[in-house]
Parts: sequence; structure tokens; C-alpha cells
Amino acid sequence: MNVQPGRIAAPRELFRSDDLLVRRRGGFGGNVCYVTFDSYTDNRTLDRQGFGELYFDGRGIDAIHVLSCDNRWYQYDELPRALAAIASATRNYERVIAYGSSMGGFAALHYGSACGATIGIALSPQYSVDPAVVPFERRWADDAARIAFRDHDIPALETEYIVYDPRDAHDRRHFALFAARAPVEGIEVPHGGHPVAAYLSETGLLGPLLEATEAGALDAAAFTAELRRRRRRSGHYFSILAERTPPYRPRQKVALAELAVRTQEDNAVYHSQLAVALDAAGEHERANPVHRRAIEMTGGGVHQHHKLVLHLEQRGELGRAIELAEQLVADHPDVLWLPRLCQRLRRKRRHSHWAGRVARMLGLDPLLDQLSG
Repeated sequence: MNVQPGRIAAPRELFRSDDLLVRRRGGFGGNVCYVTFDSYTDNRTLDRQGFGELYFDGRGIDAIHVLSCDNRWYQYDELPRALAAIASATRNYERVIAYGSSMGGFAALHYGSACGATIGIALSPQYSVDPAVVPFERRWADDAARIAFRDHDIPALETEYIVYDPRDAHDRRHFALFAARAPVEGIEVPHGGHPVAAYLSETGLLGPLLEATEAGALDAAAFTAELRRRRRRSGHYFSILAERTPPYRPRQKVALAELAVRTQEDNAVYHSQLAVALDAAGEHERANPVHRRAIEMTGGGVHQHHKLVLHLEQRGELGRAIELAEQLVADHPDVLWLPRLCQRLRRKRRHSHWAGRVARMLGLDPLLDQLSG
């Protein structure tokens, strides 16, 4: 129950196991409480900020944050105990809203009612990642292969809002599955990408979405129209357009990626995408400093380093690419796809050495020069 308005209770853990943490940030005195579920993360610790934690603190809104230390879509034996602890803490609020994005959106809609919520807001949620349920979903195949899926058989929420990109074939199919399960209000964000959270934030409409939901006054049609009107304020919008531009239009990809950077110059992801587009257009010299800038902006982000590895590979610098990839594996042992990157690069180097030996034996110096870049 909320304490006296104006007082802020210290953060309090409601539940903790090796895999799950439930942390309450409350005491602001309102009648609304959010239950948030965190998204997919490479930060494998429970001692981090919850989804939207700083935002809700800043607004003085009580919230309970659910975090996992591994990306298993909350498929843990102890999940029912964690949900029961949340339900006990939310029982005196007038309005409880489950909220999450992508993996967190999956959990918000599937487990929100067990937390005492009646309303759910999900940004680009998956209905499931279980291959037996969604055989079309392969984006997280490595993670799904490690999950023992459980059927918690929890009723749907009374009101569900799903914000998603209908141009994303996967997310469109996930939305259809949710809509077949229970009445859902869909808010379409064409070219919002996965997830759509960045588009909402950059257009200044993420906060209004939540505030309208809290007030019970969300007009989905009007909100969708306003999103479209503001789309050019979003670097994410241009980034998704660049991503979806076919490879036979490399200059168009570069132009759209440049628009994304100009729209949000402080976003390292857009710098990294621009560098990749420049590489695809064969402009490796222009791409190199953009890759370096993206890495500098993130303090050494794994995804930005990955793009640099591919850049070095395209320049024919396989030795440096392998060295950097091996360092990434050592620094990020939980990132499942990095070992495969190293294996592919090593295999390519072996094939290059073999082809080089054949070329020397046959006196094919031009081929040897081509292989050496």
C-alpha cells in the first residue's frame, strides 16, 4: 500500500532467487502501480535498473520491477512464487498496469493478471518463442533451445494494448496470436521496427501513451495518427527504412542511415548502422572512423565491436578481425552467437590459405593478389 504522499520508501526486494529479482519502488502516494518486466539483455546481473525504473521514479509513480539474469522468457520454476509476492504488494492499488517490451512484453501480457494487473501495455511482444508454438520465430533460436518451456495457464488481462510494427512479419504474426487469445487493442507503428520503444521515445509519445492508459483515456486511432505525424522526428524510423532498403540500392541505404544519424546524433546504434551501410557501398575508408565513433560512444559495446569485426573482414584484414572476435568471446562469454562468428572467420582464413597455396602452385598471381585484398 502507498505511504503518505510526498514520502518515498526505500527500494525493497519482494523476491530474489538466482535467476529472478522483484524490486518495489513505492511510497509516492498514488493509486496507480506498474509491474514491469525487463527486456532481453546482455547485462547478466540482477543488480541493474528495472524497465522504466528511472522514468516512473521521476514521475512519482509506484512500480514493481521484475528482472531476470538470463534470457529465458521468465520460464523459471520459481516464477509463480515471484508473481504471488507481486500480487500481495499490489492488492490495495486502484489501477495496476503490467508493462514491458519484447521479451518483457511477452511476460507482461502472459503473467500480468497473476500480479494483480487488469491492464497490459506491451511494445512488440512475442506471443511465445517456443518452436512448438511459433515455428516461424527464429530470431532467438539459440536462447529458445536452452529453455524448458512451462505452461503457467494464467488468464488474460481485462484490457491489453499492443504497440507493434505491422510491417515486421514476425511481430505481425505474434499480434495475431494475442488477438486470437483475448480482445486486444492494436496500435500500429509502420516502420517502427523491433521493438518500437525507440520510435515512441524519440517522437515524444511514450510518456503520453502511458499517461493516457493510466487515465483510462487512450484513443488508439488518434494516437496512431499522431505517431505518423511525428515520424520524421525519429532517427529509429529512418534507421528501419535503411535496414529495409534492398541491398541493390546501397546509396539509398547510406542516405537513410545518414538521416538517422542527423536526427539523433547521440545514438551509437545509428552511427554503427551508417558505418555498415558505407561498407556495403564499398566506402570502407569512410566507414572506418564511423565504426570507431560508435564504439567510443558505447564505451565498447559488443554489437558495435561486432560491426567492426565485419568491417575488418570486408577489408581483407582477417587476422585483425579474428583477434578482435576472440577478444569479444573472452569478454562476453554469455553472448551465444560470438563463438560461431570466430569459427566462421577461422574457416574463411583456412580456405584463403588453402586457395593461396593452390594459386602459388599454379602460378596464378592475380588470384593470389585478389585473395590478399
